[in-house]
Amino acid sequence: MPRRRFHSIVLAGLLLSGFEFPGRSQTISSSTPGSALTTGMVGVTSAQTAQLNALNLQPVIPGVTAVACPATLEFYDDTGALLKQLAVINISPATAVSLAFRPTVPATAANGRAPIRAVIFMPSTAATNTGSGSPVMAVVPVSIGCNIMASLEIIDDSTGETHTFTTDLRAMTAYRVLPLSVAH
Repeated sequence: MPRRRFHSIVLAGLLLSGFEFPGRSQTISSSTPGSALTTGMVGVTSAQTAQLNALNLQPVIPGVTAVACPATLEFYDDTGALLKQLAVINISPATAVSLAFRPTVPATAANGRAPIRAVIFMPSTAATNTGSGSPVMAVVPVSIGCNIMASLEIIDDSTGETHTFTTDLRAMTAYRVLPLSVAH
């Protein structure tokens, strides 16, 4: 197989598997490769609690060992400072974990609210095709990560009622800063 074709096949495999090439990404507390979901900013009063929920959507299949599903649940303020974090080694299939956070609201806060956002970070888990067979196939990583459904709710502390609920989280995609070369 020509060398150029081999490199094209490997590159295509990496891109199709969701492999992220090294680069800077948005603020999350982990430097481990993976993916992150974030809510938008929400205001929380001193009489409310924010709760971030993560549900593993993998079904329970008798006789089948589930893929490990680690995740880190986090809350950030509007400056990007980490406020609270919970690292979970494994969220079992069809189960959920939650992180509750009651921010302190400064007296100078606009409208008596503390602006926060919630982030769920899921480290990459992958299996590798070892390149066996005849002819030998390229080694390609295959993503086998877990499937998480996240939600954020703002709960009134005195009544226990949920005032705000959203499942609208967005992927925090990696971005790169590429230098421009100037032809002389």
